[in-house]
Amino acid sequence: MIFGRTAGWVLVILAIIMASAEAVMALGIGTYNGLATADVWTLLVGQSPSFHGNTSAPEVFAAVVMQLPAWAVFGVIGVLLAHVCRKRPHRRRIFRSARSY
Repeated sequence: MIFGRTAGWVLVILAIIMASAEAVMALGIGTYNGLATADVWTLLVGQSPSFHGNTSAPEVFAAVVMQLPAWAVFGVIGVLLAHVCRKRPHRRRIFRSARSY
């Protein structure tokens, strides 16, 4: 759980840094296209993602996600990971065991 929470927060911080860098680059002189998720995938894996048929729903979804800005995808994954792996308080049981004292 601690690994998932830490990884989630690291992804959120990375997304904030990428979003602020894209904002600075967009305000600069000249054209700036932004950093798509497919570009980050290519940097990490070494080859660009390929979707052959684009007929099934997962392939269409993956193709759409790869065109989104990288900071948005990293931010959503980080928030979801930090939420799923969060510390939860122990719940008190309403009904105790059937023993009578």
